[in-house]
Amino acid sequence: MNTPKAFFVFFIFFFVLISSTYAHFQFENPPTRGHGEDTMTQPPCGGYDNVNTTAITPFPVTEGRVTTEFEDGNGVLVINYAPTVNDTFKPVSENVTINVSKPQQIVTPVDLSKAGVKSGDQGVLQAIYTGVEGIWYQCTDIKVVDAKKTSGATFIIGTSVTALFTTILVSFFMMM
Repeated sequence: MNTPKAFFVFFIFFFVLISSTYAHFQFENPPTRGHGEDTMTQPPCGGYDNVNTTAITPFPVTEGRVTTEFEDGNGVLVINYAPTVNDTFKPVSENVTINVSKPQQIVTPVDLSKAGVKSGDQGVLQAIYTGVEGIWYQCTDIKVVDAKKTSGATFIIGTSVTALFTTILVSFFMMM
């Protein structure tokens, strides 16, 4: 094996290792407001309590899905909804048992009608993960739409990026 390839492989593994030790849990889709290891325990949104106006995502009233990325952990995840972070969050998903030892995306069904939400509303989805290491919070901003008006493409983005990265990495190793 030549030295430049060995260095590149080491760099990629080091980057993956560093990024996976930093991020234990976050929204993938819809996109998170922000993620900070040091602030994840701060309710209601892990230290990111302001609306991310550039990432407001259309989300269906019923038959919605959120994708969260877990690096490791054992605990319970629930998705909640509120019109703003100052309002009372209401559960819009069932409790999801998390038991992962390596990076994994978890897709959770969400029904906003449980919180009395209607098409046209804007609000906040909150993910609360209660695990061995404590309680972690994440939020994402959404604009509620009818289920028939949403496209499946908005729910595939997080998975597509992961698949692309994996394909590139595997292709590189096969060339060696």
